[in-house]
Amino acid sequence: FDAYADSLSSQWQTLASDPRQARRLVERLALALQASLVIRFSPASVADAFCASRLSTDGSRTFGTLPASVRSSEIIDRAWS
Repeated sequence: FDAYADSLSSQWQTLASDPRQARRLVERLALALQASLVIRFSPASVADAFCASRLSTDGSRTFGTLPASVRSSEIIDRAWS
């Protein structure tokens, strides 16, 4: 999350030279806000999975592409309880 937030700062500074990037920056700001709320109010396993699936640099949003470090069993147990 911290690296993602830092990258927003640099993108903000380049906005003056290329205002067409504004829409992409707003999209990324919305994701940062969502991530901050998930980190604050959800269990660590959920927050880690959210950040891994939404903030990663590889851009993959396909089912089954989360890193092996995501504790999916904890998320499934939480959903069923």
